[in-house]
Amino acid sequence: MEICVRYSTFFEHHSHLLLGVLEGFLSLAHHQMLKVRTRSWYLFHRLVKHLRAFVGNVAQTVVEALSDLLTINAEVPGDNSDGDDLSSEDIGGSRDTVFTSQLYLFEAIGTICSTASSVEKQVYFAQSIMNPIFMDMEKNLPAAQANDERAILQIHHDIMALGTLAKGYSDWVPGSTSPQTPPPPEVSETFGQVSEATLVALESLKNSFTIRTAARFAFSRLIGVRGSRNLPQLPRWIDGLLTPTSSKDEMALFLRLLDQVIFGFKSEIYSILDTLWTPFLQRVFSGIAEPISGTDDEIQLAELKREYLNFLLMILNNDLGSVIISSSNQSIFETVISTIEHFAKDADDFPTAKMAFLVLARMSSLWGGPDIVAPVNGTNTTQQETALPGFAQFMITRFSPLCWALPMNSSFNSKDAQAKQVLGEAAAMQKVIYSKTGPEYLQWLRTSELPGMGMGEDLINEYVSSLEQLDVKAFRQFFQVRYPSSQNLPQLRLNKKQQAFIQRLST
Repeated sequence: MEICVRYSTFFEHHSHLLLGVLEGFLSLAHHQMLKVRTRSWYLFHRLVKHLRAFVGNVAQTVVEALSDLLTINAEVPGDNSDGDDLSSEDIGGSRDTVFTSQLYLFEAIGTICSTASSVEKQVYFAQSIMNPIFMDMEKNLPAAQANDERAILQIHHDIMALGTLAKGYSDWVPGSTSPQTPPPPEVSETFGQVSEATLVALESLKNSFTIRTAARFAFSRLIGVRGSRNLPQLPRWIDGLLTPTSSKDEMALFLRLLDQVIFGFKSEIYSILDTLWTPFLQRVFSGIAEPISGTDDEIQLAELKREYLNFLLMILNNDLGSVIISSSNQSIFETVISTIEHFAKDADDFPTAKMAFLVLARMSSLWGGPDIVAPVNGTNTTQQETALPGFAQFMITRFSPLCWALPMNSSFNSKDAQAKQVLGEAAAMQKVIYSKTGPEYLQWLRTSELPGMGMGEDLINEYVSSLEQLDVKAFRQFFQVRYPSSQNLPQLRLNKKQQAFIQRLST
């Protein structure tokens, strides 16, 4: 088996020999020794994945030969198995490991069936595999709702198997430039049953971490086979996967999935996203605001913050920024900005602060209007946008002071490499603001922001001249080297009023 998989390209040129090899794999898939069986399932999956274009004519034979191996039997940890060869010498003797290997069979069968000679056969094979699983889910749902642990695990396994089957049917990635194409519409509609069955289970058992994990797994696999047909169900997915009991880690993982959806269907998702934006972000903010207890919570919170900021960047970079400022989402706009500002001032989490400045710079670029100051290097690759009324002043008074909040923080370490990266992004944001507002920004710096921090006239002139004359790269370096901390501002003399001003920036 190992040799056949390793040299699978041989069968691309000698496809007449492939049938005999497949017969050998199907025989070994029923071997009496468990470790041989499970290993053959994995290798069979690898073989058909490599030879996808050559196995469609044996789909019916494979489905019939392996149908007895597709029965799912979940056992909670600690249960004793009956009738299976689970001796200690077998590799992966636990039921959980056996099920993991069983998933390779589902994906392999999906791969083979997706290349059947006609769409009708592809649909028929899919339904013949899915229907017994649907019946099993329906049978176990009442017990699972009564908190029966084995029933919950059984439904978890069923959902995972359906999601893996979907993955086998389509390796198309929406939005990618790969040569793969989406499956036929009839196949996509057939897998709509998987989506609906998963949602029914999720809505009935949304408080179960186990079910949410399986549903999130299935959702990610259904994207490739269902495409935009999954979008109308997105509110139900969000409601089921982001519950009051969802952990920060779950929220971060789902945000990452939504990035994939937005990238793949940016031209079709606007109306749905506009409707979901406020309630969705309210759930994310609730997760961010939850108190933390222990190192694991701190790590998960940092990951959630970064995924939230990356989600905003994905929205802004895919021409969906108007969702953030739409009339239906005005109530949460200030909260969105406030969270970004808060993250930009966090001296204990430089990666998040860096991403916060990236988001603010992108907002400034999109909503600040056309450039009124030509770049120093003479090239302008920035997309020109219509100005959002009042946003120019908003950038100056809200975004610009954030650049000084970190350097003025007593815990700021100017020698930290990540800290320098944050300063670099802060400098780049200032250049964006200057390109959009020009003399208005320089006047603000000269008369309000920089004097308010106690800078002397010479230092102000040096700073403003550098902002005006240097290109982005040079100004990054200038800001990183010249102003990494308050200790490097020799003319800085703070009175009580100025100290209060700095304190407001840092809180």
